[in-house]
Amino acid sequence: MLRSGAALAALPGVLAPGAFALGARQDSADAPPRHPNVLFVLADSHRAISTGCYGDPQAITPHLDAFAGEGMRFSSAVANTPLCRPYRASLMTGTWGHRNGMLTNVSDINFGVEGRRQWTPGELPTLGETFRAAGYRCGYVGKWHLGSAFTQPGDPLRFGFHDGWAAAIHPVHDYYRWNYVDQQGETISGQGAFRPAMEAGLALDFIDADDERPFFCVLSWGPPHDPFAPPEEYLHYDDMTLPPNIPRGGDAERIAREELPLYYGLVEALDHEFGALLQALEARGLADDTIVVYASDHGNMMGAFNYLGKEMPYHESTGVPFLLRWPGHVEPGSVMRSPFGAPDVFPTLLGLAGVERPAGIDGFDLSARILGRNAAPDQQAAYLAAWDVRAISAEGWRGVRTERYLYARRADKPWMLFDLVDDPWQLNDLRKDQIPLRKELDGLTLELMEKLGDRWS
Repeated sequence: MLRSGAALAALPGVLAPGAFALGARQDSADAPPRHPNVLFVLADSHRAISTGCYGDPQAITPHLDAFAGEGMRFSSAVANTPLCRPYRASLMTGTWGHRNGMLTNVSDINFGVEGRRQWTPGELPTLGETFRAAGYRCGYVGKWHLGSAFTQPGDPLRFGFHDGWAAAIHPVHDYYRWNYVDQQGETISGQGAFRPAMEAGLALDFIDADDERPFFCVLSWGPPHDPFAPPEEYLHYDDMTLPPNIPRGGDAERIAREELPLYYGLVEALDHEFGALLQALEARGLADDTIVVYASDHGNMMGAFNYLGKEMPYHESTGVPFLLRWPGHVEPGSVMRSPFGAPDVFPTLLGLAGVERPAGIDGFDLSARILGRNAAPDQQAAYLAAWDVRAISAEGWRGVRTERYLYARRADKPWMLFDLVDDPWQLNDLRKDQIPLRKELDGLTLELMEKLGDRWS
């Protein structure tokens, strides 16, 4: 039975515009042992199924693949609510959308959903504030998408990222024009450079600041979210084989043939920038003392089952890459099979860094298992939930992801059940053939709904 549970500027591709104070990191020889640095790199719309280390032979991602070999690959990582803002709110608070009020991309921090609890700034612990309280300096670079980027240090709507700030403002998804709000609240503007390269340079500026405290830096990239406009050198995917779950002969096939090559070009471009960023950490002597994570806020259907975008329970939408490296602490080439979602990131990073967990977090801490303590508990299922999905209903859908199975239901009936090990393209719905399994997963979904305080209406 399943249990419920809850760039260097000289390096290619990395530019350094100097938005933060520069200077070498210096650690006193007499200082007590430090917490590890943390660099959290978040892509937007990068689905796991379009990554080499997750089994896609068409994806050219050598740096991500090598990175997975140097650390741990999470084989069952999910975007519990596959939308930008809900994932980011859960990442920042370790809570579910129905607790923090961020249920859809049109939700906002100060605008709760009628009949549901609303997130009030300062009410919930946040990722940045918790790391700051533990002695970290905290900086944020790139796409914010959690309210206004025009906030001053100390404003609770920065969620603790008061030491460094280069939050992207509109146009968020123009990858060759860049506009950021810097630490002083001024706008930095320019054009021509590929945004992820520019943002990597801004992150390195923050990392290089003359400050002896360990750093916690979030680098939030916009690609491979649409518009699909990769740099010219990555326009070489014209002869792609379409996945079998894209219906042939209609708009889905036409759009996929036009856009998948561009999507894969953006994935490869991000892989290149990530490799340059890792090389810059190595050159600075920081690689061994830094927990590095590569993740994404959700995937993209890209025509599968006649759907575009996200919000669906399918693996293309909810299945995301999550890769973690910490040399000397995390076994190279290891795989975390336990389901792992957005609310789990906050407590797990705290556990890895040795920072005390504050009260009020929903997520599950997998740090002990990541560090190889096999007797430590793991999570048997990740809860999946989407509210007010236009293509489905105002009630949306709910479900669970286990190590092997993906299950989802609507308010009135079961919707889908797939074995992602034997059927990764989800071509064989098991609802009718595996009735005991369907009932078990349906019961687990409803049990988690009740336990977590979620409801349909």
